[in-house]
Amino acid sequence: MKKKSAAIAMFLMIALLTVFPGPAPADQKPEAVVTEQMFNFESVWEGDTVTHDFMVKNKGTAPLEILKIDTD
Repeated sequence: MKKKSAAIAMFLMIALLTVFPGPAPADQKPEAVVTEQMFNFESVWEGDTVTHDFMVKNKGTAPLEILKIDTD
C-alpha cells in the first residue's frame, strides 16, 4: 500500500511541475515593444464610443504579463 501511495504522490508532483513550471530564470526577462505610443482620436460626439488597437510585441525571452493599463 505504501508503494502505491508513493507512486501516486510522485505522479502528482511530476504532473504539477509540468503544468506549473515555476518562475523564469533571472536571465530571462520580458521586453514589451509598442510601435505606436499615442493615438489622437480628433473630435468625437459626446457619448460616442471610440476604439483603437495598440500592438504590443514581446521581444524578450520570458512571458509578458500586462497587469494594468492607464488611459488619459
